Amino acid sequence: MVVAARSSVLAVMLLVTIPAAIVDAQFKCPKNRGQFEDPIQCDKYYVCDEGESTEKLCPDGLVFDPTIKLINKCDQPFNVDCGDRLELQPAQGTSDYCPRKNGFFTHPDPSICNVFYSCINGEELEMSCTGGLHFDEKSGTCVWPDVAAREGCGSNANKKLNDGFQCPKETRYDKNGQVITHPNYPHPTDCSRFYYCLNGIEPRLGQCDAKMVYNEDLQRCDDPENVPECCSLRLSITITMSRRIHIILPFLLAIALVCSAAEESEDYFEFTCPKPDGQFEDPYQCDKYYECDEGRVSEKLCPDGLVFNPASKLVNKCDQVFNVECHDRKELQPPKPIGVCPRQNGFFPHPDPSICNIFYNCVNGRELEMTCVAGLHFYQPTGTCVWPDMANRQGCGSNANKKLNDGFQCPKDARKMDKNGQIITHPNYPHPDDCQRFYICLNGIEPRQGTCEEGMVYNEDLQRCDDPENVPGCEDWYNGPETDREA
Repeated sequence: MVVAARSSVLAVMLLVTIPAAIVDAQFKCPKNRGQFEDPIQCDKYYVCDEGESTEKLCPDGLVFDPTIKLINKCDQPFNVDCGDRLELQPAQGTSDYCPRKNGFFTHPDPSICNVFYSCINGEELEMSCTGGLHFDEKSGTCVWPDVAAREGCGSNANKKLNDGFQCPKETRYDKNGQVITHPNYPHPTDCSRFYYCLNGIEPRLGQCDAKMVYNEDLQRCDDPENVPECCSLRLSITITMSRRIHIILPFLLAIALVCSAAEESEDYFEFTCPKPDGQFEDPYQCDKYYECDEGRVSEKLCPDGLVFNPASKLVNKCDQVFNVECHDRKELQPPKPIGVCPRQNGFFPHPDPSICNIFYNCVNGRELEMTCVAGLHFYQPTGTCVWPDMANRQGCGSNANKKLNDGFQCPKDARKMDKNGQIITHPNYPHPDDCQRFYICLNGIEPRQGTCEEGMVYNEDLQRCDDPENVPGCEDWYNGPETDREA
């Protein structure tokens, strides 16, 4: 019986393994070395080494692109033309948000078309389209609704609550200019309540914890004394709930004094509200403004690096310097520099005056390095990249005309692009005579010489060092006499 069982197991193993071997045997390497697509399955490919093929699969959700020159040829489906290679491996989804482990996927609720998910190894990251766009899974991007042509989008967009509240159509932005995915709105008559709009379209009613009120400026619940129009709420709650007034009265008086002190401390006696309610600029300091509420004034400061824009129709009127005309409001708060950020918010040039194509976007003291394209220079007064003659910056490209000892100079006109059409910040170039050497152009202008490790040569297609047999013309670079290579 044991022998029979083993025979049965062996037979099953043979049935499983033999077809796979047959499939491998059926694939003939078109070249001795390389990676080649399967003719039927788009996420399957073969690696050939000395004419021997090995079957491989892309990570779940990605497909094989035979046209790209990278070593890893597995890419997003919207970047690859599979042609007749229509089959795929079974999905290995990890959640409703990630039907496959890798890729960009729509929200599982078909009525929510502006939210999508980027999945990497089964971990999802929620992302939102801006400006009323819808996510288009075929292109992996946000497009206009008529281009996406999705059914059922925004089916909750016109929904009203029982009290009549409906989500406003206008998009709300945070202090950094980013769209708020689930914006909040104050209740018109109840300080302890507020509304929130899921994905900007579906209204819900929110309730603060006991003795808390909604703070519109902070977009969250807060202590009543921090919200002037709701400062009396805690007082009224205590009076209503207490049955022992003679014990509670001193406490109530203390609360009333706290509220009164908070309101008085916010008064700025030299400024008079031109209207009972609104936000108004300081006449001397561009990043200072005043909030008037029923004629009561509070002094405010924009985040360091931003200035007050009285013309803005947003609730948060602090904006980038280049978007605001300060006129005679020339004063600013003292800067709070961090690293390459001279102020905590704004767009700033590279600290090296010779590097004019690189700048920094600083948000709350964290910098993001950005690079101008196609030979443009960063121009701080407009916060954009412009032609060098418009920027008119001094000392730019002081290394642009630099030559190495062998005469190499970084090309001025031909900007190198990667496979996605993005400019390569530090492009490489092959040496004309030496397969082992290459050139690096830092920021596209300053030349440096690079050398591959012994036994390797520079591969222009891959923009890196590689085995000699993969680079036509350099296959025998290490086979000849050393004196020939030195020559």
